[in-house]
Amino acid sequence: MWKLLWATGFSAASLGAAAQSSVTIGGTLDAGMRQVRNGSLGTDRSVVSGANSTSKLIVRANEDLGGGLSAGIYLDATILADTGGAGANTPAGQFWDRRSTVNLAHGKLGELRLGRDWVPTHLVWSGFDPFTTLGIASANSFRSFAGSRALGQAFGPLPDAQQANPTLRVSNAVEYFLPSDLGGLYGSVIKTAGERGTTAAGFTSGDGLRLGWSGRGFNVAAAQFTTRNAAGGESFKDLAYGLSYDFGVAKVNIAQRRWTFGPDKTVNTLVAATFPAGSGVVKLSWLQADQSGSDAVQNAKDANLLGLGYVYSFSKRTAVYGHAARVANKGTAAFAIPGGPPTSGVPNAPNYFGGQTSTAFEAGIRHDF
Repeated sequence: MWKLLWATGFSAASLGAAAQSSVTIGGTLDAGMRQVRNGSLGTDRSVVSGANSTSKLIVRANEDLGGGLSAGIYLDATILADTGGAGANTPAGQFWDRRSTVNLAHGKLGELRLGRDWVPTHLVWSGFDPFTTLGIASANSFRSFAGSRALGQAFGPLPDAQQANPTLRVSNAVEYFLPSDLGGLYGSVIKTAGERGTTAAGFTSGDGLRLGWSGRGFNVAAAQFTTRNAAGGESFKDLAYGLSYDFGVAKVNIAQRRWTFGPDKTVNTLVAATFPAGSGVVKLSWLQADQSGSDAVQNAKDANLLGLGYVYSFSKRTAVYGHAARVANKGTAAFAIPGGPPTSGVPNAPNYFGGQTSTAFEAGIRHDF
């Protein structure tokens, strides 16, 4: 009898412990067909990954420690759906490129998080972009080391695929997030350790914060992040802010992001809207890049983008989409939509693209699992 009671009690305790912790595996596969024409350089066609939602693998774990306290992990890795590869810009040895964090959270006190995570400016900027900074109409279309002098001067001449970029994610971070029951107020602070490394190798010495409020149809937010070990030891400043209002028949967003390094500045201005359409949504955006610097040539390197999209949802997990976009360069600016013929920043070179127009179309399928 005692053995039976002991076994029964142990089983109940085990079930209780299991109910207080969880591990989930999920993610997204998104693949599409893209066509990009870069002015006089011609047209390229390709199959691409993550144009509507990043193709990714996510592992999450959470444990209830009692008294409102919990602990958890979040692992998030890019998948290239078109090739089966891992991570578009992943350095050797880095699999969980998007996020790798461990945390302690309390319902009344907030959350402490450590690891690799998004910078607060990207969270604000992507939150106001109806394309969530993905695909051919992305609000990150002007986040180019070659096209933006402020970024290029701060982090070197290497192309984006070879460069760790602290305008997107950072490693070695310590973060604090406000609790979620503050009447719509949300925010966070972040500090990252450079660990005597370089930004090109992914070691960012920086700090920043984010603060916003959401309610009654409104969402307003602002964030800043300063990289203190950019080129030459000079600080690189990243600032983002925006406002949106949901009218019911349409949601309208206005946002701006500023990158400053010494005398060089790139100001990105976004005006966008989304319109519910049955089981789908129509997306419309206009993006302007206004560059300024120490010379007249730099001041004339501006560009704008028009983006249009439609996403039709078959269910909460499966959708099809179509996007169209057009980038118009001014002066000798050479911003181009990814996936087109190679461009050159060297005047009079055979593939010089400065001052021309880049247009693109894409359509694809997205499934969350």
